[in-house]
Amino acid sequence: MDARSGETAAKVRKVRKGTHSCRECRRRKVKCIFASANDDVCIICRRRGTKCVSQGDVGFGRRLESPGLPPTPVSARLIPITEPAIRANTTNVLLQALPCPEDIELLLGKTSSPTEMLREQISIPSLLHPESHPVLLGRQMLLFAAALQHVSPTATIPGLTEHHRMIMERLAETTIRTVTTNDELLGTLEGLENIILEAFYHIDSGNIRRAWITMRRAVMAAQLMGLHHPGQYRFKLISDRNGLDPAIMWACIVSMERAMSLLLGLPTSTGDVTPEVRNTHDNIHTLVVHMTSRILHRNQLDASQQSTRDLTKEIDLELIQLTEQLPSSFWRPPALAGLEMDSAEAFWEARRATDHMCYYMLLSQLHLPYVLCPSHTPHVIYSRLSCLTASREILARQIAIRTFNPITAWSRMGDFLALTAGMTLMLIHIVSHGHKDVDNGSLLIHERLRDRARVEQALDCMKSMSELHEDVLAAKCAVMLKDLLAIEAAAAQGRRACSADKDDRAELSIQVPHLGMVRIAPGGITFMPHSKIGHNLHPTEGAGVTIGGIGSIRVQGLSSPPSSEHHTNNCNSGATCDIPAIHVPTTVIGPQSVDELPPTDYSLPEDRMFPDAAAGMDDWVFQGFDTAFFDTLTRGLGEQPLGELT
Repeated sequence: MDARSGETAAKVRKVRKGTHSCRECRRRKVKCIFASANDDVCIICRRRGTKCVSQGDVGFGRRLESPGLPPTPVSARLIPITEPAIRANTTNVLLQALPCPEDIELLLGKTSSPTEMLREQISIPSLLHPESHPVLLGRQMLLFAAALQHVSPTATIPGLTEHHRMIMERLAETTIRTVTTNDELLGTLEGLENIILEAFYHIDSGNIRRAWITMRRAVMAAQLMGLHHPGQYRFKLISDRNGLDPAIMWACIVSMERAMSLLLGLPTSTGDVTPEVRNTHDNIHTLVVHMTSRILHRNQLDASQQSTRDLTKEIDLELIQLTEQLPSSFWRPPALAGLEMDSAEAFWEARRATDHMCYYMLLSQLHLPYVLCPSHTPHVIYSRLSCLTASREILARQIAIRTFNPITAWSRMGDFLALTAGMTLMLIHIVSHGHKDVDNGSLLIHERLRDRARVEQALDCMKSMSELHEDVLAAKCAVMLKDLLAIEAAAAQGRRACSADKDDRAELSIQVPHLGMVRIAPGGITFMPHSKIGHNLHPTEGAGVTIGGIGSIRVQGLSSPPSSEHHTNNCNSGATCDIPAIHVPTTVIGPQSVDELPPTDYSLPEDRMFPDAAAGMDDWVFQGFDTAFFDTLTRGLGEQPLGELT
């Protein structure tokens, strides 16, 4: 009798764990999963505190109570897969990616609220009570993954069954694969919000190009729902609990898509659309969205033409008028010292600092094409000084944010901005050292040491980030800025390429994907397009430092002296001398001088110079900021001889 009872129990267990769910899971259309083979209650019923009753038991009892029922025909069992069934399958996939309840409870005590790129504070969802709809469950998982981005990857959390970074990546990747990229789940505001959250997740992970692609998808989804036409909306709502505003969401999508397009040197997909948002007096992102579009349009024109310069002046005037729309208190330096890290005061101060960086980023991008112009007209000098001001302000605010909270992930975009700001500062000083006979060269002499100190402080923050987080991006940025500081110091001391001492020669060579090679030396800056670089030559072993990700960064004469076979120490007064395989002039040169440059001796393989469009951090550390930065930097040189630029 006991053996028969055990056999019956085994059969019931097989029914519940096999192709059938318990009654509650069946009703909720979710997968019935047991934590272990000895459990009598499934995970879902345990979380919700409901009674776990087998469908096999219920069905068997009902069948015995109605013995006269005819057998079920075969045709009735062939039920087509309906939309609720598809959603249930997606929900099951998401539930399988959740960590165990014990891990969730531990992580909830270690995370802070994600801030959605500092637009608003969002409470961390409790995955102990997962939603039944896949879109809402996906939102829970993305927000939980975003919160885990604020936990240092080197942190050890006792009691976790797996590393928190593995949990973070699994939650995000599963949601992206099954929800945000699933066209069948489009059409709701909640689904659109998930796409936006995915873009912010990519930004905080340092994958800016994937974020740009995701935001493009958000633009298309929003347009399908009519968000670009106020009053003609065609969206649906799954729940009214989240209080989503379609106008605010559309403004967020447009501003973020345009900002990333500008920084990556890519076109925008929003055209001349200007979102209408209420209460924009305290939100600089909505104020500058139109000017971002105008700068993107300006970048498609020939920067050396007078009409383009006139347009640049118009946009600059609009930026000045924009600052007058905001109260003077808005422009106070950020005061983060002494605030609690997760307090509301710290949140709003950090948001104000990032708003400042947004404005100064536009100012820098507006004037960057004219920084390297060899002419010294008032508009060129004005552009250089504007870029100097913008770069200083960006560095000051990013340093303040990183000093206050070195762990946070939402400032990853600021890391990219700080890199370009530091490079801009040093490049302008290097250029000024080559024009000491011109009055504008002496304008920066009293600012030089302060600018170097600011870049060195940013360098210290990047080094701390790389050590604290094992951050590849921070490490690469630190190396590049360190080398630029060394080159600027050499230029300031009057060292030139024809120095007789090999240790005095410093050169930074950068192979930028899709663009070519940029060489920065105390004597000036040279540019060589990709078509002019020799492809059959191999990297020189042991000569300088080669860094991946950006393509290739090689430093000559900083960490190690060059090999004698590449060095020609034959310099006469007034003559020029060859730095290894390249002629470095004492002034900035443009693309028209490329033909004078011999091929480099450390070119990259073709696949390294042309990474995938959506390459991640491992394949392209600087994510296209390098390409866009140098492309914008050289755009103002035009195709004219040096002496004809005015």
